[in-house]
Amino acid sequence: MARIHDSDVRSELAVTLRFFGSIRAAAGSDEAAIDVVSGRTVYELLQSLAERYGVGFREEIFATGGNAAGEDELRDDLTVSVGGVIIGHANLRRKIIENGDEIALLPTFPGGG
Repeated sequence: MARIHDSDVRSELAVTLRFFGSIRAAAGSDEAAIDVVSGRTVYELLQSLAERYGVGFREEIFATGGNAAGEDELRDDLTVSVGGVIIGHANLRRKIIENGDEIALLPTFPGGG
């Protein structure tokens, strides 16, 4: 697993990212270890990852356009979990990343039973 660094490192927190489905394909990997700046939110990390991994990854995470404040909106079919707990999209802007967090990005999987 490659370790990547947040571009604005002051106080680093070690985080593990897990990518699934089409997000994994867009990232080119199923996981990554990353050092994140202390105080960053999960939403801010997602923006940083979109810049790092490029347009295909951004399209898997963010809907086209933005909200009234000019911020990127997350895709409705994106699920984000932190430490195995699913975090609602509105809460990702407030959820501060902690050292050792495991963040999983999952698209909605087709099918059912």
